[in-house]
Amino acid sequence: MLHDCQRFFLKRILLVITLAMVLTGCVASRSEVQGKFTSPVTRNTTADKVSVLFQFKNLRQEHGMDTVPKLQVHNVRDFDNLFRDSLQELGNVSQYTTYLESPNDVNNPKRRKELEEYRANHDYTVEVSLLEESSFKKDFLSGTVSLLSLTLIPMPYSWDYTMTANVMKKGGAQVASYQRKATLSNWVQAALIFAYPFYPLEGKREEIYSECLHDIFKQIEAERVLK
Repeated sequence: MLHDCQRFFLKRILLVITLAMVLTGCVASRSEVQGKFTSPVTRNTTADKVSVLFQFKNLRQEHGMDTVPKLQVHNVRDFDNLFRDSLQELGNVSQYTTYLESPNDVNNPKRRKELEEYRANHDYTVEVSLLEESSFKKDFLSGTVSLLSLTLIPMPYSWDYTMTANVMKKGGAQVASYQRKATLSNWVQAALIFAYPFYPLEGKREEIYSECLHDIFKQIEAERVLK
């Protein structure tokens, strides 16, 4: 009889935990982009048309676990549309190629050779990297408190983003470098389940990527870097 009671109690506990996890909500927010270009922009309409290789890579570092930033599979949501929209900031790009770096490139001579050929066949190369940084210690603490409180206690998670763009002429000479920073925060709690549709984490992350890329391309255009 006691065994049956213990089993019944355990099932109830597991049900409560499962419901708490399923019904957990979150609210995401983001900071303003640091380093934004604020000067007036005039279109570079008189410059000669140029060909550009846009080389993208995603890096992630969880401080406390990762000793160096780790190259990730390119997983920016709806990247093609975000890039196409940002490309409108550049007025004299006639031809372009996009190259998305992969962690497997280090063991793929064919891909590395392909990248070298792209660089040699374009007037400019724009290397764009997005670094996502977080803290293992902080995330572990937040996760533990959320689990023990069945997500009744609101806990924060945060990620720091740094987008860096280096512009190089054919041959490898660097002619410009740009950087933008922003922070993404996410509060997790059961009571926030109804707020999630209004403050989705994925949407805020996409905003940061798009705004940084737009602003960097805008500054490249204003400074007549591609000429």
